Amino acid sequence: MGIDNLEQQIAKQEERLKQLKAQKQAVLAREKKKVAEQQRKDDTRRKILLGSFLQKQISNDDSEKQRIMAQLNQYLTENRDRQLFDLPLLEEKKNETAL
Repeated sequence: MGIDNLEQQIAKQEERLKQLKAQKQAVLAREKKKVAEQQRKDDTRRKILLGSFLQKQISNDDSEKQRIMAQLNQYLTENRDRQLFDLPLLEEKKNETAL
């Protein structure tokens, strides 16, 4: 076997190693994306279930409804969110300077 032939084989194997590393990175990226997507889905499901639970709580107990609505009134800062719960709208903060 000549040195040139060995150099060619080494170059082929290095290229193959490079391809395998790229494949490994692609697999790892897909797995990471899949885990992140499942975590997002789980978080969304938790929020839906919690919201459903709270709706049931406030429909059965007027004092509980008042307590939760008071907490929401303090928590929600966006008018579009406040409208969903029929809460009074907040004044828009104006960043304009007087002329």
